[in-house]
Parts: sequence; C-alpha cells; structure tokens
Amino acid sequence: MKKDKKKITDSMVVPANGRPEQVKVGYRTIKIKYVRPDFIMDDMMESYGEYRAREGVIYIQDALVGQERCNTTWHEILHAIVYIYSLNQANGPLKEDDAEELVVNTISNAMMGV
Repeated sequence: MKKDKKKITDSMVVPANGRPEQVKVGYRTIKIKYVRPDFIMDDMMESYGEYRAREGVIYIQDALVGQERCNTTWHEILHAIVYIYSLNQANGPLKEDDAEELVVNTISNAMMGV
C-alpha cells in the first residue's frame, strides 16, 4: 500500500532569495519552491528535494548550498523529464520506481562532473 505524501504547507516554504523559481520542461512550467530543512517525506526519511507531478512543483530543501543544491535541483528536474515524457508509464523503460531513481541519480551525479 502506497502512503500519501505529506502535505507541504505555505508555512514550510521560504523565499527564493534570487534562486530559480521555475523551470520549463517540455510543455510545462514547473515551479521551484524552497522548504525548511525539517520537511519529511511519506516514508519518514529525510529528503533533499521532491518533484510532485500533479502539483507541477519541485520542492528543494532550503539549507542546501553549492553543489548539493545544484545536484538536487538537477535530480528533480530529471524526474520531471521522466514524468512529462512518459518514460515511467506502463511499458516505459523506467516504469519501476527503483529503475527511475537509479537512472535519475546516476545522470544527475554524472552531470555534476561535466
């Protein structure tokens, strides 16, 4: 049984302070919001970021700096690409959650070294 994701409220969101607030992926403009570092995901593990497709939002942990923030943002943008281009749909190459996470994580980490 899949658990519902924790609701991120406006009180958890902090100002962008010059950081990117949106990114265009295909036909969609995805909002980028920064949240306090104490937000916890549905599996009760800490998370640096999350892409929520239905909301069209990427949440990034506010306390991240430098490479960690860039890597996390890129990682979540890749999740948006996977979703928007249907790579994780039935019969798609990334239909399994583990496969998607492995590919997204590998590409985002690799691109940080380019």
